Amino acid sequence: MVAMTRRFIGVRWWLGAAFAVVAATSTAIVVSQFSTRSENAFRGKAEELAAASAFDAAKQVDGWARRGRNPVGLARIAKQQNLELHVYDRAGRRVDAASPASGGRVEAPEQERQALATALAGGRVETSSPSGGVFVVSIPLREPGLGALVALSARPDVANAIGIVSDQALRAGVIAGLIGVLVGLVLAQLIALRLRRLAAAAEAIALGDFETPLRYRFRDEFGALAHSFERMRRQVRRTFRQIEGDRDRLRLLLERLHEGVVTVDQELVVNFANTEARRLLGGRLAEGDPLPDPWPAFSLREFAEGLFDGDASLAQARVRPDEERAVALVGIPSQPEGDTVMIVLDDLTEQERRELAEREFVSNAAHELRTPLTTIIGAVEVLQAGAKDDPPERDRFLAHIEREAARLARLARALLTLARAHAGQERPKREPVPLEPLLAEVASDLRPRDGVTLEVDCPPDLGASVNRDLLEQALRNLGENAVNHTPEGRVTLRAYAVGRTIRVEVEDTGVGMTADTQRHVFDRFFRGKGRDAEGFGLGLAIVDQTVRTLDGRIELDSAPGKGTRVRIVLERARVREEVPA
Repeated sequence: MVAMTRRFIGVRWWLGAAFAVVAATSTAIVVSQFSTRSENAFRGKAEELAAASAFDAAKQVDGWARRGRNPVGLARIAKQQNLELHVYDRAGRRVDAASPASGGRVEAPEQERQALATALAGGRVETSSPSGGVFVVSIPLREPGLGALVALSARPDVANAIGIVSDQALRAGVIAGLIGVLVGLVLAQLIALRLRRLAAAAEAIALGDFETPLRYRFRDEFGALAHSFERMRRQVRRTFRQIEGDRDRLRLLLERLHEGVVTVDQELVVNFANTEARRLLGGRLAEGDPLPDPWPAFSLREFAEGLFDGDASLAQARVRPDEERAVALVGIPSQPEGDTVMIVLDDLTEQERRELAEREFVSNAAHELRTPLTTIIGAVEVLQAGAKDDPPERDRFLAHIEREAARLARLARALLTLARAHAGQERPKREPVPLEPLLAEVASDLRPRDGVTLEVDCPPDLGASVNRDLLEQALRNLGENAVNHTPEGRVTLRAYAVGRTIRVEVEDTGVGMTADTQRHVFDRFFRGKGRDAEGFGLGLAIVDQTVRTLDGRIELDSAPGKGTRVRIVLERARVREEVPA
């Protein structure tokens, strides 16, 4: 803005100087024409008077010559006509001369010489001195012996008038020139002021201000220009508002995308990044920040630089920031006249998590379903072998099949709920669950070794807000693991409240675990030394996954030869009112 102001100051002085030159030139021309015409008028009038007097003098001189007299009366004629008279013969020699009555001799040698030469050649001359003080008239004479008469008229009044006119014209020219300069500066100032308003409006538009109107008062050319500029401002404002609306809608759409979107310029500076892109790139990425390089094994900046190549096409890449995450990248190169590229980031972690959940569901189902299926198959085989013909045995095995089938249904529901929760498809439904009946049901299905007692320790009115199937599955796995590793003693299923927290424990007096086994006991497919050689190593891994799905945590306390206590801690899960069994 300062530079533009300086430019218009220069324009103002330039216009003022131009107006001054025009005014001075015009004044000089006018003064010159006026002075010349005035001087010519004065000279012409004086020359006419001098010529008339000279003609009269010439007639008298010719008359004297025709009567045979010498022009001795030349002095009298000079006094009568108030002229300096010089008579020359045909050879150009002065014959006589006479001066006027008043004043001394009148001289204009140069003009007299030129006038004499013209008169001797038969012509007539009327001229004056440069100052206009002396007027010379030469007339050829007809009488023999005479050549020409040269009359000189002294006119100091004409010289004074010419001088006065010249002085006044010069003074008037100087005054007119100064007035022209001042008027030129004022006009230049007004023009520069109006141009400055246009420039200020253009600068405001260039800076994005479309709200300041441009006012104009006159309907001249500048007013018409300002009117057109104002129309352009309103049209540009409407256009930019439409663009801003489209941009905001596009930004809102991009912000709601599940994919990350980043646009960068040739300097690898971020122009836009939506929420998902900021999450995947691991930082508060804002407009104007340099494009980060968040992954050691893959350079995102080099990937973006390649999109600016002249022959660049759609580029794709797959990045694994760590063992649990995966990101797919799609690079869209810039257009021929564009200077930005777009990078789309797709988080594949969720997809891989769903695939992993599907695989784990198969493994978990194979592990968990084998026990009830084995029991049902065994009962069916016994019935087919002849127990169906014995009503008491038949009823006993059918009840056994019914119980295991119900258990199988609950197990299937729990596995499906666990798989969906692990895949992020839905949260497990919670409901008030009385804990004493649940612990008793789990304990009734356990088959401890001889000499091992099962105990349930739980207040009768204690309830928890949990998913019953998931908690039952976790307790069954923990209970079966406890009875399998307790050759003698007892296994206790316990539940109690600490404030709003519910704690459910499975405690045994079995062989216990070493510190190394405790570090890996919840890993998938881990089987400690001397522990369940026929299992798959999935039971406690499923328990850990189930408890995390319930937003709880597992605490383990064990030592070799001193038994094991596994505690499930469920924060803010206690139900205050009594829960019906």
